Amino acid sequence: MYSTVTSAFIDGISSRKVTVETDVSDGLPMFTMVGFLASETKEASERVRSALRNSGIFLGVRHITVNLAPASQHKGGSLFDLAIAVSVLSAYGFFPQKALDGILFLGELGLSGEIKPVRGVLEIVSCARSFGCETVILPQRNLQEGSVIKDVSVLGAGCLNQVIRFLTDTAGVRPRLEDDVHYDPPRNPPSPLKRALIDNGEIRRSRQAKRGPDFSELRGQDMLRRAAEIAVSGFHNLLMIGPPGAGKTMTAKRIASILPETSPEEAMEITKIHSIAGLLPEDMGLMTFRPFRSPHHTITAPALCGGGSPPHPGEVSLASGGVLYLDELPEFSRAVLETLRQPLEDGEIHISRSLGTFVFPAHFILVASMNPCRCGYFPDRTKCSCTPGEIRRYLSKISMPLLDRIDMCVEARKVEYEELTGSTPGESSAAIRRRVSRAIRMQKERYASCSWKFNGNLPSGQLLSYGRLSPDSRDLIREVYDRMSLTARSYCRILRVSRTIADLDSSEEVLPGHIMEAVSFRAVDRKYWEDALKKY
Repeated sequence: MYSTVTSAFIDGISSRKVTVETDVSDGLPMFTMVGFLASETKEASERVRSALRNSGIFLGVRHITVNLAPASQHKGGSLFDLAIAVSVLSAYGFFPQKALDGILFLGELGLSGEIKPVRGVLEIVSCARSFGCETVILPQRNLQEGSVIKDVSVLGAGCLNQVIRFLTDTAGVRPRLEDDVHYDPPRNPPSPLKRALIDNGEIRRSRQAKRGPDFSELRGQDMLRRAAEIAVSGFHNLLMIGPPGAGKTMTAKRIASILPETSPEEAMEITKIHSIAGLLPEDMGLMTFRPFRSPHHTITAPALCGGGSPPHPGEVSLASGGVLYLDELPEFSRAVLETLRQPLEDGEIHISRSLGTFVFPAHFILVASMNPCRCGYFPDRTKCSCTPGEIRRYLSKISMPLLDRIDMCVEARKVEYEELTGSTPGESSAAIRRRVSRAIRMQKERYASCSWKFNGNLPSGQLLSYGRLSPDSRDLIREVYDRMSLTARSYCRILRVSRTIADLDSSEEVLPGHIMEAVSFRAVDRKYWEDALKKY
């Protein structure tokens, strides 16, 4: 007998439809799987055989052939197990083909018949209708994630017997079994498949729990606080440089507490990426807070940008929609840092492998911190013990092309004793977040009909149209361009930051004061990389 069942798998960050075809015939007792499969997928034959037996199903001695079509597409993962088991049962006569039409099956089978969770459920369920399926049966522990998609009927199963009961009840027929097939159902009937809905109140509470440390705990460092506010308001990249213990890391860790709320589309994209990477918490259907990723400086290029076989998302994709924080920036391998140049410019990263080219999202805010030299105290020569050559080598780990892609650079000064021990707390994250949210609303209204959402993504060709420079500001930026010998990229980034500063002031026009503040965030990198290297 022959049967077909619909399933799917993740290819990069996209889902692909797979048709599981099963043929049961007389012949040598074998369970053969074909269809250009990875090793963990081929092993499904043993998992399925044991799961069926431990679920009370004893199949006759037949030749079983399972094909995962299309055969030209390489397939990996264990999420086909449930579909294979259902297809085999259908081929043995447990239920008619019509009971399987319009249903997509996902899930890994344990040897006991338990259905275990899998990755990438949200992406697959969102594409179920395009695959011709109105119902998705998936692991019960993935149910909350799958239920985010409202136009598909999503059912959660904890074991194989639950799926058998559902399919036989749906078909309204008893299994027509051959003489050499025996089904010994459990004494206690399995419970029905479960449905779930996302509780929006729970989502809100989970977001508040993810806010993290508050800016009120940061004493002094008004420039760091201001730079963080501007960077988040316009999605600008930020570099903090200064001596150790000045508060750079404290500032970076508190940026998560002022990030703007996600739109429904952004929440879906963030959740899909974390689901595919296997990092979505089981009790969370939708990630409504922005990610904050902070990899160690020993990270490799594939781990940072994505890679492997098949390619999987890296840290830049996991940080998409949020913040990628690189602490002690020069300690990262220069080759690893240079891989950031394309995603910082394009907002996506292309991974090419023999199986094809994969495109991963990379719309993140890069926040980095570093010491100005190995000992950390340059240019204070009373404390700095580094030689000019050591300073040059340390700073040269950050190339000028990479530095040119960072919108803002701010210097962290030493915190004075009075600031550290004062009784007046700093401004809270809630107060900063209100200003950030107001600036974000202005940008959403301004770019409502555009493909970009934040000032940091404003195309260079649209800067003058949306920048709205006042006449004095136009004269000022021209003078700055000539005096500072800016590159075209630096010029565009100053205008983008100026537009964000104007939004924070609720100003429709970019005024000279906004330009000057934006320029001040470009002067710090020159102090270290140009002046220092020339002098030493």
